[in-house]
Amino acid sequence: MQKLLYNRRAGAVLSGMAAGGRFPHALLLEGPAGCGKKTAAALIAQERLCTGAPRPCGVCSGCIKVEKGVHPDVRFYTVPEGKKEFPVELARDIRQDAYIAPNEGACKVYIVDQAHTMNASAQNALLKIIEEPPAGVYFILLCENRAQMLPTILSRVVSVELETPSPDECAAALASLEPDVPEEQRRAAAAGAAGNIGQARTLLKTAKPSKAAADARLLREALVFGDRYTALRILAAYDKDRAALGQTLALLREGFAQVALGRETDARFSNRVSPGQAVAAAQIVQTARLRAERNTGVPLLCACMVEQIKSTLG
Repeated sequence: MQKLLYNRRAGAVLSGMAAGGRFPHALLLEGPAGCGKKTAAALIAQERLCTGAPRPCGVCSGCIKVEKGVHPDVRFYTVPEGKKEFPVELARDIRQDAYIAPNEGACKVYIVDQAHTMNASAQNALLKIIEEPPAGVYFILLCENRAQMLPTILSRVVSVELETPSPDECAAALASLEPDVPEEQRRAAAAGAAGNIGQARTLLKTAKPSKAAADARLLREALVFGDRYTALRILAAYDKDRAALGQTLALLREGFAQVALGRETDARFSNRVSPGQAVAAAQIVQTARLRAERNTGVPLLCACMVEQIKSTLG
């Protein structure tokens, strides 16, 4: 399980359970969309169905089939296209299918994606099989927020929370996952996604990271060396694009953070802005970013942010 990118704690927990021969029949993997829950579930399925050593070996027939998504004993269920909830009918299908013997492996693995979208009826339908599962059947529930799961479900699963890597770790991962993308865009996407690898890969497909990176640099220049009008003019382009604004503000926050940590390569910023001022500016930007996600009016929050940062920097 040590193959989980930047999820050392979760990997150690899962490896310990597997090595100790006490792997739970039901797991709940919790974390935001894009954090690697599906990847983790696939690695768990490989470990359970691996016939090599050490498990998962990655080269046996079982591991290869799981990696390709064609293993007959790994069943993946998610919210159907066009639906907002995981339907109770799918939960009942899982319950019925669980009693059928494995096709070729020593066990069966059921991966239930977006489990947090199940209503009470669907969760109760799944609960009946999780309470008393047949031998050799494992359930992996993927959930963004365990608070949306029934207490009866939570009491019968082992919960493992996945971590979000730092923007630097995310950029390093993108170097191997997206080697054809320029480094500047990878770092921009990593910062814009606040380290979430899956979300960063999605951002790269939007073709916006390079624009966000350029605007963040211009905005920081205006806030430190220029005037309020120039900063507001840059931000005005984002009045109707909150997602792009969030990415640009994430990069702006990262820029001030680099000054605070003494990692800024442009001496003009470190000579003009003290570490304390940089920390305060980064916090102001982060507050504005969170407000943008909560539908606060973009012109107002941008004006407040610019005023606060200019006052902080003197």
